[in-house]
Amino acid sequence: MPRSGTLPSRLTYRLLPGPGDLDAVRALLGAYRRMLAILEEVRREHGLRANVVALIEHGYGRVRDETGLPARLVTLGIRDFAQQAAGLDPERVVSMPLDDKLFSVKSASEIALSTLCGRRTMPYRVEGYDGPWGELSSARLTLAGDALTIQVGVTVTAPAPKEETRMSETILTRVGRIIGGLSNAALEAVEDRNGLAVAEQALREIDAVIDEARRDLGRIRAEEHRLTARRGQLDGERTALPEKLALALSSGREDLARAGISRQLDLESQIEAIDSSLADVAERHGAAAKAMQAATAARRDAEHRIALLRNPPPKATDPLTGYGGEDAQRARQLEHSLRTIDRITGTTSAAADPSVEELDRLHRDDAIERRLAALKQGRP
Repeated sequence: MPRSGTLPSRLTYRLLPGPGDLDAVRALLGAYRRMLAILEEVRREHGLRANVVALIEHGYGRVRDETGLPARLVTLGIRDFAQQAAGLDPERVVSMPLDDKLFSVKSASEIALSTLCGRRTMPYRVEGYDGPWGELSSARLTLAGDALTIQVGVTVTAPAPKEETRMSETILTRVGRIIGGLSNAALEAVEDRNGLAVAEQALREIDAVIDEARRDLGRIRAEEHRLTARRGQLDGERTALPEKLALALSSGREDLARAGISRQLDLESQIEAIDSSLADVAERHGAAAKAMQAATAARRDAEHRIALLRNPPPKATDPLTGYGGEDAQRARQLEHSLRTIDRITGTTSAAADPSVEELDRLHRDDAIERRLAALKQGRP
């Protein structure tokens, strides 16, 4: 929410889920409705009204145990519930509050949403702005029939783009441009003048893209290691708490048990936030790996074309003749260039491991053989 007196605008995303996505969201909404029913029981049992602290104290643990909802959604839901009038019918509820840890806009076409069975990535379209945003939460998910929307309060000033967006939009776009520049039509257009120069320039650009992709992979792996290590610390502390809580209760120290439970809730929230961050890191790692694979494939194509331009065959009867026949020296030079960034950054890449490289080669050779066998059998 902005600090100024002006309310942010309400932006609506229309999600385009598949059948599995809809089932996951329906299960999430069902668990959220169960949470509301539990909170209504707690409110009646303890004579509560809109006391958020008391609702969390008496209902948080039970909700988590009986619904399996993410900790952040439980906290947001309790605050949302406190604003509702008594006697709310949970079965009529079709929306729930969200924040930037429960959903995120991954790209210009996809949104990731946390559900009971993990994060689901769905395409979306923007339906526009339709008034001011007056909710306490930063976003709201609504499922009406099969229509799934997320409404968000946004300000006029656009936020700075995330690192993963920058990576996927620059590296992958550059790889696509280079691959397009290596097309037969592009080379034929300049064949009589500077076809070799075009291919050699593309090779230099590909090397720059590969270096950038390697740096991104190194940063992502370092972030993943940091998050994993921190999660291990928090999980170890959480695992040790039940025994301590039992000891405090057996010793009649209810005050210590209460403090321990408070710490337990904090740890659960932190671990869940780290899990969400790790899921984001995994998606970024996948995008960087795809960029790396595409750039390496483009480099092989560029080397092949350079070899053909330098030593054209006497008769071009087969466009695939000689493909993959570059000498071993070029392969060694490529391997050397791919490992340079590791020495510079001090990170060890899985792609630089000879065993992993051998595994990649075996996988590629196996794919070639399977496709060749399919072609021989007349299958596509």
